This record gives sequence, structure tokens and C-alpha cells, in this order.
Amino acid sequence: MQRSLLRLTTSLLVQQTKTSAFKKGQLASSFVANRKLSTTPAVHDGDRKLYELRTYSIRPDCFGDFLKLSDDNMHMRMEHSKLIGYWRTELGGINEVVHIWEYDNFSHRATVRQALAKDPEWASKYFSKILPMLVKQENVAMHLMPWSEQKVPSKAGGVYELRSYLMTADQQWQDPLRRVIQGASTEKAKVFPCELLGVYQSEFGEYNKVCQLWFNDGFQALDAREEAKKKVFEHPELIAAGTELVPFVQGMEIKALLPCSFSPMQ
Repeated sequence: MQRSLLRLTTSLLVQQTKTSAFKKGQLASSFVANRKLSTTPAVHDGDRKLYELRTYSIRPDCFGDFLKLSDDNMHMRMEHSKLIGYWRTELGGINEVVHIWEYDNFSHRATVRQALAKDPEWASKYFSKILPMLVKQENVAMHLMPWSEQKVPSKAGGVYELRSYLMTADQQWQDPLRRVIQGASTEKAKVFPCELLGVYQSEFGEYNKVCQLWFNDGFQALDAREEAKKKVFEHPELIAAGTELVPFVQGMEIKALLPCSFSPMQ
């Protein structure tokens, strides 16, 4: 029975992720039927921080130089706002770096950007030098989900995991998502050392995007993933929440990340 449910959930997920765009009329139907679209409750909570997820694709012949320049100069950038973590992508991307910055709010971010633009040392020693190395830059503005908090790993030396989900426009997935993530984090931790560090929802960038940041205790933790999945699917409440969640998932992406030398998260 459990295997049948696992196959059903997997097949539904594959079916859903084949189409990342809404069918004609689907978005309009969502507005009429649900009348519950983002913004999330977290956005209206004044004490919640703003997080910016940045992803840079670097020219292959410049990747080593880019990391060296960043190692030498990122302290200047970190004087302006808080860096959560800075990683290079090991799996799920090549010649790529991912970083997350924390701000008090959008106004704080604007003030920081203005200050950086006026910082001659930052411009001359770093920014002007990395510009020719960049192939592509992307950013997403996010808030923590109302039931999540920003945590730090309990130790260093981990392999980080960034899991991104593109969800439907209505917000009916919020509760099953919470049940799946909170339940899965508990069960996974019983199989191998891992820690959930934050769950975020986008406000700018790709909309209705949910990101999870995980810490895994080395590559051996990644090897134990299949065993962890089996443990998760031993729980009827997680199977029920997962089955409820799957129809709302439009796409998925997973990256394995290794921290750069100057990253606060190691």
C-alpha cells in the first residue's frame, strides 16, 4: 500500500512538473474560485526580514578568478548588510554562485544599494573587475513563511541544499506545504544529520516560488536520501499531506551547494 502511494505521488509530481505555465483561463479561474492569492501573511508582519536570493553564472575561464576576488573583497560588501550565506553550486548548476542577503525591509535594501553605488573602493577593487566575468545574474526577493524562521547550522563542514518549488497562483497549498516540510524535516533527521534553515516565498522575481534551505552533514548525508524517503513515506499523515500538495506544484529545482571561504554559513 505504501509503495503504491509512493508511486502515485511520484507520478503525479512528474505529471505536474511537465507544465510550468498555466493553461488558458486557469489563472483567471484561480482568481474567481479562490480569491486568495499572494501576498503571504508574512509580508505584512512588520518584524519579518527581507531576503534576497542572488544567483550568478560565471564564465568558465574566469570562475577561479571570480572566487579569489570575492574572497579578497567581500568584506566590503558585508559592511553594508548581513550576508546569510555564499555558496558555489556543486550539483544542479555549473560555474555558478548562490548567495542570500538579509535586509530589514525594501527601503533598507534601497539604501544599501545606493551606498554601494557611491563606494569607490567597492567599485574599483571588486565590482568593475567582476562585470566582464558575469554571464547572467538573477535575484529573487523573499520573505520567510509565517511558520518558518531563519536558522544557522549547528556545525560547519556541510553540504547545503537549495530546493525551489514553483507553486500555483492560489494559496491553498500553504497548509499542506507546512505539514510536509515540518514532518519531513523531523523524519529525515532521524536517518541522517540534516537541518532545515529556512523556508521562503518569493515577492519579486519568479512569483509563487518557495525555497527551502537545508544543511546536510557532508556528502554521506546525500547518500542516505533514499533511506530517508522511505522513512517519510512510512507516515500516513505525510503521505496524505504530500498527496494534497502535489497538484499545486508546477515545477521543482534542487541544487547542492558548497560554502565559499567567506560565507558565514560553513
